Amino acid sequence: MDIQLKDEWSSVFHKTIAICTADEFYASYSAREKMLAFTFTFLQSLQSHDTDFSQLIRKQKIPFLNSGFLKALRREFDSFADELILDATNSGEIQARPFIASFYKPILWNALVGILHFWASDTSEMKENTDVMVEKTIHFTFDLFAPNPIDSGIDLLQYFIKIRKRF
Repeated sequence: MDIQLKDEWSSVFHKTIAICTADEFYASYSAREKMLAFTFTFLQSLQSHDTDFSQLIRKQKIPFLNSGFLKALRREFDSFADELILDATNSGEIQARPFIASFYKPILWNALVGILHFWASDTSEMKENTDVMVEKTIHFTFDLFAPNPIDSGIDLLQYFIKIRKRF
């Protein structure tokens, strides 16, 4: 594999972040919208070396292993995801759950890797199938993180336990 292509992952990542943050509305986006903007921009930025990146991704037999060529990208992405998760937790967009919240970052990473593998094999004319996959994957991921009836039930149970101790 070409060493230059390995370095290109970080370059594409930084280009993507620069494009996103240059958008005057990006700062006001929800975490879900920021992840969508990042993913679409990242895939668009990969287009300059579409064939090389696609071949490299397709060569990986097991998509979610932390292979060498994705390690640098993973480090960059983890920093991005940390900030995204913190902002979303503070805004209430995602639920801060004990124990489970530590899996949010790996889930976001695996969503991105899954999208990359889909993109690398997408034969639709303008990769429109990938566009649909991005939307569905990111929405599903953030729906998992969002507060839901189970969180309300746990909160209610905790409240009952708390007030029962008083009686």
